Amino acid sequence: MIYEKNEHFILETDNEMVFITVFQKGFSILQLNPILLDFPQIMLENVKDLKDALLEASGERVKVGRQKPIADLDIAADKMSASVKLNCSENYLKENQSVIMDKILENLQSENISEGILLNVLQNELRIKDHTVIVKGKEAVHGIDAVVTYFKRSDRKPAVREDGKADYYDMGFLDKVKRGDWLGEKIPPTSGEMGRLITGEIALPRKGKDKKLLYDQKTVAAIEENGKIILRALIDGVVEIREGRIAIGDHLLIDGDVGNNTGNIEFDGSVTVKGTVIDHFSVTATKDISILSEFGVSNVKEIKSKEGDVFIKGGIFGKGVSKISAARNIFVKHANECHLTAGGNIHIGSYSLGSFLKAKNIFTDEKKGKLIGGVIEADGKVRAAVIGNRMERKTIINVKGFDRNLLKKELNDTLLLYKSKIKELESIKEKLELNDMFQGQINATQNFQNEQTECRLERLRTQIYQLDEKRKSIMDMLESKGEGEITIGQMAFPDTCLQIKSLEKKLSCLTKGTFYAENNHLHFESFR
Repeated sequence: MIYEKNEHFILETDNEMVFITVFQKGFSILQLNPILLDFPQIMLENVKDLKDALLEASGERVKVGRQKPIADLDIAADKMSASVKLNCSENYLKENQSVIMDKILENLQSENISEGILLNVLQNELRIKDHTVIVKGKEAVHGIDAVVTYFKRSDRKPAVREDGKADYYDMGFLDKVKRGDWLGEKIPPTSGEMGRLITGEIALPRKGKDKKLLYDQKTVAAIEENGKIILRALIDGVVEIREGRIAIGDHLLIDGDVGNNTGNIEFDGSVTVKGTVIDHFSVTATKDISILSEFGVSNVKEIKSKEGDVFIKGGIFGKGVSKISAARNIFVKHANECHLTAGGNIHIGSYSLGSFLKAKNIFTDEKKGKLIGGVIEADGKVRAAVIGNRMERKTIINVKGFDRNLLKKELNDTLLLYKSKIKELESIKEKLELNDMFQGQINATQNFQNEQTECRLERLRTQIYQLDEKRKSIMDMLESKGEGEITIGQMAFPDTCLQIKSLEKKLSCLTKGTFYAENNHLHFESFR
């Protein structure tokens, strides 16, 4: 095929090679560009030889390149599509549309491409120079991962509320449920839909990942309902989280007062007292204790939660003998001449008067919470709107403090261990998912090994939950300013004694701001 013939040269193709024969000098390589644009199928490879041929005009036939195919087929690596690039001019395409289309179909057949051919594109949408997608496979639709939802427990965020008659301390505390109540659900993963490659082969979908429902099998049942796995309570009680699993705890409801009619209460579970606790009586429970009388309690012997929280809506008039303790947190409206000891935090809505308070952190309402008289001991921080009073009642605040660098190292070690346990957990889950694929084809020994792996997985989940709780506790402590903090939101009166670590400060005037220990010095930031 001759591309160009003039008085200077002949440009032609032979066996897909491109040759030039130059008879007369005077034709530059730049003048050749318009001709090459008219014939996109020419690919120059020997530019130096072309220049020399034009300069020398020896009349010899010189190879300068090769001829690209009119239709250049490109098959995607995943065999989900194929495109074509036309190496011809617009005029050539118009004049040879059907020939080009037949050539493309021939090329597709030689590559065993039979699925998803876009005939409409081949007939009407072919373009020169650009790649045009002419074949599309059917993509596999990957499965959707399982979706797990659990009962949302009430946030234990107390607040002082006013109803027009009196203010009271309120919060969502115990979430009571009845047998059969909804506690959670899982929408199982889907398998997805198969696709098809352009070569006709099946494209397998990726199955959605499953997720395990974490629940206490003694108190919660998993039931298949309408294509979902629903968690329902097996007993009446209160919703708990035990080492990361949702569970129902035993709940004792006293529909009145604790007193002569009930005797002292000692219960393995959570206790709700709708009334109050009469003088000299006690309530002890392994889990949470909630006392809902707006009048609070007076002169009780003891209220003790061995593993949970204590909430007293109306506060305490202790008369110097009442002892309130909780393994976790204590929430009270006010504390008047009593002893409060918490393994976690103490939250006071209104005031503490002449009381002994001991906890990790101690908080009062930021706008009107008061600490007046008594001894307040905390590990990390104490925050109150007002400390002391105008009568200059002696108030002692003692923050034990901590070593921030050591605590940061402990946090880092905890996070590293947490991440390694998560990685180990994912590895075991993948192994169990693989074993599930061959369920029914394993022997007794392999089945036993699977059961052992499941037990190991449960232990890991427990360890991860415990590490996460430790992480939260350390981060809560690190939120303190410096290495121990006392914040006074409104004012602290004279004769207030502050101690953070071994650093002491006795106030001699009204003060507002934050005291904190850092680098063995007591620092103060004043509030405007």
